[in-house]
This record gives sequence, structure tokens and C-alpha cells, in this order.
Amino acid sequence: MSEDEQAAIVAAQRLGDPYLVWRDMHERRRVLSLRDGWERVTVGRGSCADVSLPWDSEVSRVHVELVRIGDDWAADDDGLSRNGTFINEERIERRRRLLDGDSLRVGGTVISFHAPYQAADETVVGEPIDPASSGP
Repeated sequence: MSEDEQAAIVAAQRLGDPYLVWRDMHERRRVLSLRDGWERVTVGRGSCADVSLPWDSEVSRVHVELVRIGDDWAADDDGLSRNGTFINEERIERRRRLLDGDSLRVGGTVISFHAPYQAADETVVGEPIDPASSGP
């Protein structure tokens, strides 16, 4: 990893915001910090994509969208991509929450998702409420 690549990753980590890391067609690491201004990020082969992967012929022009939902990010594959989107090598259908360290694969390109301060909260399933026992 070059000094510039390392510096970009360290800078993204210091900000504390979620960020993406992938390799371009020259095998250089690229970093995109998902600061507060980002609500939606497109990934695709098209030049208008926020993460443009024009060298990867297995990637659709608009392959997948990453969408901010509250404090979290989700990958949203609406089925338009011909080859599908994979998170940790599992093909996703529709929308799936991204977790720190997830590997997102589109075509032959792997994009890693990092969220340094992501809350690791699991929702606790409560006991069902019996409507008959909750009278006045």
C-alpha cells in the first residue's frame, strides 16, 4: 500500500464517519468518506456513478445504491443489475444493512465498508403482549 493510500485510509478513520475502500483499474486503493452530506451513493460502471467502475464489464451502469437510513447505511439492489450484488459473498435481494467490515462485491470489484463508530446494538426481542391480560 502506498503512502498516499495509507494516508487516505487514516484520514477517513480519523473522521469517524463510515467510508468505502476499493481498488481502481490500476490496483490503487480508493477511499470515499461517507460524511454527513451523503444520503445516497451510486455504484456502477457509468461515469455518473459516485463510485465509478468503468473497467469492470460485469458491473451494470447503475449497479447498486448505498442509502443512509438514520445512522446506518444499507445496500439497495433493486434487481436492475444483471449480475447481482453480494455482501460477504451472499447475494442480496432488495435492501440490506451494512455492518462495519462488510465486503460488498459488484462484478469483479470488492468494496469494503467501514463504520468505525457503528453501534453494535442487537435488538432484543420482547415477550408478546397478551391483549386479554392488559385490561384497565
